[in-house]
This record gives sequence, structure tokens and C-alpha cells, in this order.
Amino acid sequence: MGWDELIGQGPAKRYLRSVLSVRRQAHAYLFKGPAGVGKRTAARIFAQTLLCQERGGGDAACGQCKSCRAFAAGAHPDLVPLRKFTETGGEVGDHEPVIRLDTVQFVCEQVHRSPMSGARRVVIIPESQRLCQGQAESANAFLKTLEEPPRSATIILTSSQPEGLLETIVSRLQAVQFRRLSAAEVRAGLALLASGTPASERELVEPLADGSLGRALELLDGSLSHWRAAVLAGLGRLTPLSALQFGLSLWALAEAEGQRLFAAEKKAGRVEVKQAADGSEEAEAAEGATKTEVGWRRYVFRRLLEVCEVCFRDGLVCAACGTGALPEVGQAVSLPFSSQTGQPAPQAGIVLLQPDQQALSQALARRFGSAGCEKVLAALREALFATKLYVRGDVVVRALAGKLVEAMVR
Repeated sequence: MGWDELIGQGPAKRYLRSVLSVRRQAHAYLFKGPAGVGKRTAARIFAQTLLCQERGGGDAACGQCKSCRAFAAGAHPDLVPLRKFTETGGEVGDHEPVIRLDTVQFVCEQVHRSPMSGARRVVIIPESQRLCQGQAESANAFLKTLEEPPRSATIILTSSQPEGLLETIVSRLQAVQFRRLSAAEVRAGLALLASGTPASERELVEPLADGSLGRALELLDGSLSHWRAAVLAGLGRLTPLSALQFGLSLWALAEAEGQRLFAAEKKAGRVEVKQAADGSEEAEAAEGATKTEVGWRRYVFRRLLEVCEVCFRDGLVCAACGTGALPEVGQAVSLPFSSQTGQPAPQAGIVLLQPDQQALSQALARRFGSAGCEKVLAALREALFATKLYVRGDVVVRALAGKLVEAMVR
């Protein structure tokens, strides 16, 4: 891995490379910022460079030495893994909601051991706010290692929710800020990492990525075009009487797609055959341990809600611009869009995340107005938060339907 693989993040990249050049790195770092913007990639590049045996006084790994080859193969003896202590073993997955105490105890034991092939041991803890879930036993156990770190160890925490970490932990870390990527950077990242995907699909996910390359890649893995079409069709005929039906149709689609995606993963042998009833106490643990049918269902449901969020964001922009009478869906749009590019004309001062859905954005602006769009956006954020708390989807959409009706009846 090299620094060229980290898309954007110029300030963070320059800081980390300067630290490597002067060889005065801290014992522990916190890479913080939105999800999917390169924190994990930066952590791995930084770790590989620290472990490289041939870099001399440089700020990048050579990529050729024994250490770099072992790192690339995922078998470096001095890169401490997050081990999962279950019957099946393995490593802690990204979707696990909690990093358990026994995993932290293993990590702390490993970082205090002498390096096996070089002068340093490195551990990367992704989404480290998971240490502080529950009674925060894992965080308190980890704090002891941060208070008295071994000289030969470097600890790298990444977090998209740093406010979820204990202040006593944050105070002992050197923070490195990562920021949302620009549209151009997301586009460049997709061209590099998803070159085999048709350009039309890459263009579709760019406005939905919200500055997150990881989210854009995730969207490309799913049937985004199909999901988006279902949301657009439902919003196009939304009325106070059909709001509940619209919400329930989203959940029904999520259930069907979740079942299909899980079956595909199961057939490919990439998941454990482990299930938990939606809404049960085991659901959270099951989704965290592996992408179960429950996990896929919630994944699709969140994507559908996010598409709704983008639509209403564009509706709010149109409503706030005060262009006068707004046309019905299907009628000509009076906004000054360029006929050549389909993008908003510069003088308009209007930037839509979905420029191909101008008519729908106008219709939502007419139907809800600025205040109504703001209410719906707040309701969608609440719905997305509720899914993180493992609230049943049918309950979420019933509450959302009520907010939609309230926003429409003005």
C-alpha cells in the first residue's frame, strides 16, 4: 500500500508523512472523521510504513521487503489482530456493535510483548467507539495500556463517532482529523476502485455518497438502481392517504432484498448460518457477528431511507430558492438548468444532489414547502437513528408515515 491509495485528505496525509520523516511518532493516535473517507486506509498505510524494514528515513513503505510482503498478505507477525473469542473464532467484524473485553485483553497482552520481526508492534482498532458500548469494561481495560504504553508499540484508533469514546481515552491520543471528500475526489476514487462498474452507475452513487467513498462503494455493491427507482416512484405519487402504504412498501422491499442478499451470501459461503428474529435480544449480536438476513434487511432499509433523505434535501433546496410557481411532476421545470450538461446553471445558485430528478424535487417543494421538507428530513434522521437502535422496521415506517402526513397537511 502507498499514500497514493489514500484519496484526498491532503492535510492528514501531510501530517502523517511528516511524522514518519522525523521519526517522532506518538504512541497512540485517533483518526477521526466521517465514515468511509479513508481513515482505515490511512491507518494501514501508516502501520505498514512503521513496520517496513527498508524505508530508512523516508515517509513511505518500500513495498518490497519481507515485512511489506507479509503485511500485504495479511500475515505480519507484528500487526496485532482483533481476535474474536467465539466458537468459530476469526476476527472482529466491522458490523459488530461491541468490542468485547476478552478481545481487548488479548490486544493489551500482545502489544506488551516484544516485536517478533522488527522494532515495533502495531494495532489498529477500527470504529473504536465500540469499546465504550454497554458498561465500557473494554474501554477501562484498554485505558490501562494507554496510560503506560510500551515503547515498542503504536496504537491506532479510528472512529466516525469520537464523541462516543471516553474523554480519558481521547486525552491520551494524538488526534488526526479526516474530512468529507469532495465530489471530484469521490469520482476519482470510484474510477480507481470501481473501474469495472459502468460509468452510469458510478454517476448515480456520487450524489448519494455524501462525501464518503466507502459509502459509494457500498452502494455499488447493492441493487441501488432498483431501490432508488422504488423510492422515486413512491414519492412521485405520495399523498396523505398513501403515506403509510409508502412506508410499509419500503420495509417490504427491504425484507425481500435482505432475504435475497443473504441467500446469495450463504450460497457463496461467505456467511455463517446463524439467525435471530428481528426485534429479539439476539438480533444485535447476530447482525454484529456476521451479515445475517436481519443485518441485510436493515442495510437495505437504511439505504432506502437515505435515498428519501437525498430527495427531500433537493426538495428543500428548491423550496428555499423561491422560484415562484412550481410545476407538477412531468411538466417543464422553470429552473435555469443547462440543456447541454443537465447540471444547474452557475447563475442559478442551485445545486441538486439528483439533477436528473428536477421535476420530483420541484413537486416535493410544492407539496411540502420549506418547513415541511425540514420536518421530513428531521423525521428521516430519527428513523435512521432508530434503525441503529434495532427498532423494528415496521414500527419505524409507521412513525415516519405520521410525520409525512403532518408535514403535508399545512
